[in-house]
Amino acid sequence: MINSKTANQVSASQKPVINNITRSTVYPDIQASGEFLYDGVLWPVMPEECQQNAKIMNSLFRTIDKTYSSCSRFLAIRYDFHLPQYTSDNRAITNFHQLIIPSLRRMYPKSFVRVFWVREQNKAPAQHYHYLLMVDGNYVRHPLKINKLVESCWKIATGGTVWFPKHGYYFVRKNDTEALTALLLRVSYFAKRHSKESIAKGIALSGTQHYSCLKKGRPPRTTPFRAEPASFAPAQEHCPLPGKLDSLFASPGGPDTSLMVAPVADNEQLKDISSLRMKALRRAFQRLSSFTTHLPTTEFNRVSQKLSPHWQRHFECYYRYYWPCNISVSQYCRWYYLNPGTASRYLCNYPANLINPWLLEPWL
Repeated sequence: MINSKTANQVSASQKPVINNITRSTVYPDIQASGEFLYDGVLWPVMPEECQQNAKIMNSLFRTIDKTYSSCSRFLAIRYDFHLPQYTSDNRAITNFHQLIIPSLRRMYPKSFVRVFWVREQNKAPAQHYHYLLMVDGNYVRHPLKINKLVESCWKIATGGTVWFPKHGYYFVRKNDTEALTALLLRVSYFAKRHSKESIAKGIALSGTQHYSCLKKGRPPRTTPFRAEPASFAPAQEHCPLPGKLDSLFASPGGPDTSLMVAPVADNEQLKDISSLRMKALRRAFQRLSSFTTHLPTTEFNRVSQKLSPHWQRHFECYYRYYWPCNISVSQYCRWYYLNPGTASRYLCNYPANLINPWLLEPWL
């Protein structure tokens, strides 16, 4: 962190003195009442020395120091979170992170996300949280979009409200002493002893998390497939085997849980089809074969397969927004905290622009 030198010259024989950061003039209405020593520097802070929680203050300064050292500039945004009712743990923060972090990564995939929060409770029946969110200033310059996203995610996760304080964000560049001092002065309010004394033992008073930026993955390898063009209209646009898959799937207008399936010609045809090198198509035909062997041999068989509401939402989300961008199922599972083994039963890595997944939904 910045270590400004004092104006007075110190002789070599004298002991080194503690450097002192001057009070910032960025926001003169935010007054400092005390000082805090970190990394050999006395920083102006809002709580007086007798009202400072040294553990939280050190953790807060260390978190901002890591952000300052890791990038050329960063954006820091401050929030106050309120809950509708009291909870004996901090599960509300966890639920909030499960929503906000994947959303921020979709918006700014090249930016890290580092957060710091403290829990407080005054006379209100429920606790509240002071929250600091920091992102890479090379990709995010203003908090307008993030503010809307934070408010929406907190309401969905907890049913609570968000208060946006005055002077709620700081854009800090490397070697910008004034902006960094203003940020530390403002968030030092998090480390005051008052309003934390009534919190029961065993409940965490603060926390910090770091989420690194997404690494650019290798593009998925696709197997080239050659098929003779056919004149069968309904499946010609999406299907690599026109004439063979047309009778097996419904119209490509959208997902349909009621599927009319024509009998498969014979086992030899299934063997030929199952020799395809495309894993997704083999799986679809294998499931089709397992269905037809347990159904009576009538002219048409009606099969009704429905995904659970949970996997229905993920199916629609993945194939509407991620599959066209060649995002793999495993990457999608990491973003949404899903078990890849379980998700592979419902989501498959179909090659983009090769087959319409909506046609296969009733079989998944």
